[in-house]
Amino acid sequence: MKAVFVGGGSLRLLGILRGALAEPKVFKNGHIHLHDLDVTRAEALGRMVMKSPEYQGMNCKITWGDKLDKALPGADMVGVILRAGSPLAFELGTQASVKRGFASSDNISPNGAFLALKGGQIIMGVAKLMEKYCPKALLVNFVNPIAVFSAMVNNHTKIRCVGVCAGFTNHMWDLSRVLYSRDEEMDVFDVDVAGVNHISYIVGGTAKGKDIFKEMDKVITKGWKKPKMLKCWSKSALNNIIGNSCTGILKNYERYGALIFSTEGDGLMHLSYEESFKKEYANWKPKSLTAIKKSIADEAKARVKMDKEFQYWLDKDLDQKFWDEHWKGGDMVFRRVDNDIFVKIMKAIAGCGKYKIAVSTPNNGAVKGFRDTDVLEYSQIIDKGGKIKAAGSYSVPDTVYGLTAALSVHQTMLGEAMATDDPKLLARTLMAYPVRPYSDASRELYRELAKINVKEIQPGLRKVADFLK
Repeated sequence: MKAVFVGGGSLRLLGILRGALAEPKVFKNGHIHLHDLDVTRAEALGRMVMKSPEYQGMNCKITWGDKLDKALPGADMVGVILRAGSPLAFELGTQASVKRGFASSDNISPNGAFLALKGGQIIMGVAKLMEKYCPKALLVNFVNPIAVFSAMVNNHTKIRCVGVCAGFTNHMWDLSRVLYSRDEEMDVFDVDVAGVNHISYIVGGTAKGKDIFKEMDKVITKGWKKPKMLKCWSKSALNNIIGNSCTGILKNYERYGALIFSTEGDGLMHLSYEESFKKEYANWKPKSLTAIKKSIADEAKARVKMDKEFQYWLDKDLDQKFWDEHWKGGDMVFRRVDNDIFVKIMKAIAGCGKYKIAVSTPNNGAVKGFRDTDVLEYSQIIDKGGKIKAAGSYSVPDTVYGLTAALSVHQTMLGEAMATDDPKLLARTLMAYPVRPYSDASRELYRELAKINVKEIQPGLRKVADFLK
């Protein structure tokens, strides 16, 4: 098969491609192209993949460059991994949001909605090129907010698109910690999922062959024992794993009977917004413009340092022990990720088998109580050539149905506004976001976000503030 990755210099691709190459049928005599505006990064990533033990003997061509139209012909899959918009606009948007009592994130948040307005131009551009050069290829989008872009592409182009999230494997880690007190990725769960990306729910399934809800009930009854944690986690990661992920699963299951599929902070926050906001921003203080710019500059330097550290290994002899164990020291870039959703999708396209995945696409009758065009994250089966269909018929738990429906419609409308270049629809979409909807505070925030981002969003939508009165 041929896979093209837009944002092909992303270091997270190393573990993904190692996972895919571990199944010889995927890229034997195949082609991986890494497209990136920074060709140097793409080349470094490509050369490192060729050093990996999984690549040896594959006869797989790996290329890199910055001309996407030249790379797309013959592609079976096009993956997009990048972040849109300037860091400065995003940070200013965070300041504006928190000041008015709204959380900020790159997905489910007011600031995330404006990030979509910048990324949408890129994703739609890729889809339009695919219509011309590889119309049958599957677009696999990793760019947040993934559900918005999936709605936009599927409902307004001829290209099939799935929105995918790194959180696809979160449950393998988090439920292992919650149910078995083991800090490891255990592939012992068979679950069915329905909801919205970053806040979808397990609506059925098993853990080690036993009913997953009965197993959760045992933990709630007997109490949870915190596992011994791996040494590779940073202090902030440990705080998030225990204080957000594990406790979030237990708290929301006990409160609402809803079992979280993927523990993402901005999603979980919506189930206890005021409580979570106070905790998240307890020590938050507004930054000056000078401080924000310094922070952005420091992050840019850190990225350069990370790239240099990565490239340091390009000229070294790396033995099997390095590839197996180096990541355990904290350099997670080198860890092979066999269960990543990209890996499962590539294996399916190559004909290695059928795989159950949870991705964001229009509903198409899969989840009860939603329109066909409403974008949702739910379990689907992907087969040879990228054929996809719902894995079953699902219902979102009653206790969280209203929130899920509101978020789904909001994200679907956002994709519609971008595709139709309609500022009035965009204004209505923003005001319908289900945290303090139709309020003066939200209207003021969206007007400020529109001002902050006016030079970066697509021209037709720049007049959105005129309709936020």
